[in-house]
Amino acid sequence: MTGASAVYRLTVTATAPDPRERMACIAPARSVVRTVSIGWGVTGSTLDDLVTVAGELLANAALHTGPTRLPARLLLEPDGHRVRFEVDDQAGALPRLVTGPGDGQAVTGRGLLMVDALADRWGTTPTDSGKTVWASLALPVPLDPAAVAATAHRGAVRADWTAAARMGADPIRTPTCGPALATRSRGALRFSPAVPGR
Repeated sequence: MTGASAVYRLTVTATAPDPRERMACIAPARSVVRTVSIGWGVTGSTLDDLVTVAGELLANAALHTGPTRLPARLLLEPDGHRVRFEVDDQAGALPRLVTGPGDGQAVTGRGLLMVDALADRWGTTPTDSGKTVWASLALPVPLDPAAVAATAHRGAVRADWTAAARMGADPIRTPTCGPALATRSRGALRFSPAVPGR
C-alpha cells in the first residue's frame, strides 16, 4: 500500500525446515505488532483483533510458504481511520477460506476464517516474487496521522526491546528465532520503523 502515514516494518525469519519451528517465530512478531499498535494509540478490541489477524497472516505464510523470510508491515492509512497489516511471501498459491464443517480433528485451516471474521477487509495483491496478503481494520476513533508519525520511532524502539525480551524469555529457542537485538547480524528478526516521506 502506498501513501500510508505511518509504517512499521518487520521481517520474520522463519527458515527452519520443520513447520512447528517456523511457527515459534510468530509469537514474538505478534508481541511487536501489539507494542507498536499501542504506541500508535490502537486500543481495546480493535487492538486484540489486529494482533490476532497479524498472527494468523504470519502463521499462514510461515506454514504454507516453507522456510523463508517474511517481510511484513503495519500501516496507518493516511486519513487515520484504518490500520492495515501486510505479509509478503513467495508462494504462488492464493489463500482460500475453508468452508463447510471440519472433521473436528484438524489443527490448522481455520486462520483465514478468523481473519475474515475480524478484519473489515482482506485480500491478496500479486507481486513479482509471489503475493502480499493483507487485512484492514477500521478504527473506532481515528488516529491523528501526524501524531503517530511523530512518535513512530519511540514506539519502534519499545517494540524492539519487547521482542528481544520476549524471545530471550521463551523456553523454545530455535536458531531462526533467537533474540533480535543480540543476533541482528544473523537476521533472526529485523525491525525498522519507516520514517514518513522516505
